Amino acid sequence: MMRGSLILVSLTAACTFGAPSSGGTGDGDDAPDAQDGASDRDGDGVPDDRDNCPEVANQGQEDGDGDGVGDACDNCVSVANPRRATLGFDQPIQRDHDGDGRGDECDLCPHLTSAMSNIDTDGDGIGDACDPEPAVANPAPYWNGFYDPPDAMWSARRGSISDWEVVRRDDGKIGWRQKVLDGTTRHQILLAGRRQEHWVQTVISVESIDTSQQPALRSATVSYGFEDLGTMDGYFSCGVRQNNQNNMSDVVVALQHDEANTLDTSVMSWGGALVGTTVAVSARADRIGSTSPDQGTSSLSCAGVEGAKTKSATVSSVVRPDGQVGLRTFGMTAWFDYIFVVEPRPRP
Repeated sequence: MMRGSLILVSLTAACTFGAPSSGGTGDGDDAPDAQDGASDRDGDGVPDDRDNCPEVANQGQEDGDGDGVGDACDNCVSVANPRRATLGFDQPIQRDHDGDGRGDECDLCPHLTSAMSNIDTDGDGIGDACDPEPAVANPAPYWNGFYDPPDAMWSARRGSISDWEVVRRDDGKIGWRQKVLDGTTRHQILLAGRRQEHWVQTVISVESIDTSQQPALRSATVSYGFEDLGTMDGYFSCGVRQNNQNNMSDVVVALQHDEANTLDTSVMSWGGALVGTTVAVSARADRIGSTSPDQGTSSLSCAGVEGAKTKSATVSSVVRPDGQVGLRTFGMTAWFDYIFVVEPRPRP
């Protein structure tokens, strides 16, 4: 897949849409009329600077959820989701990551356009298409469309938080990019909160690979089960990897790392170059044998999809059953589209 160029734009405050007037203008109705010379693109008699749907005719200016966006053009009619300044757009927008016409705040799978996205069999607020257990109510998911830089919930374990920037690609997609290319630093950021079990989805696009230094293995992954072991880090990873010695590419399945060595529990050969490749990954860690922190083992699975190619594998009885979720690169620059995290277990 050809990689498009990236556009980096500073996130600045943008203009907001004015609230509609509550009074009439002399014609006997409650909607403000456009004055002579005022812009009124939708021709509904309400000037654009006071129209809560400036491109859709709605003379009554109905706004049931009170978010400043009229019902006639609101992509979450019953859930407040005001227009917000967003990278690469010249005016605030209602954010809709997957472009399916449902805004993120009311989309039960904000990263998927599946017809099952807003079907919720177990009523837990997670659509069946992105629910690891569609018949069991799970805790509320963590969703981040990567529209804004990492906030206080994210911290850098390796490298710096400033290594990660928001970019909008020329295909319109917005995400986080780890921008530093070097073969010596493991660039990793972690999401606050320790989870016993994990279901994580993201999309990874590899941009460049450092082939100049050892070790030869370079990777871009989502970490699902990080544990601070002092001088060593332990974590599970799901993503993509390239071996510079033989130029082989893999989907990384259930890797357990530390700063001294790498233990492959399972990998699946991908084949072909990784630069310019975009892979959707899903990773899951389930507790086996114990529900107590720091006890038991894990069953791990990882799947990667690129175009028509799919690779997946499952590994059981792996140590370190819980921890944090994060993003990680080593010897690569890569772009991440979003992160969606569910704890696949019944509520307490």
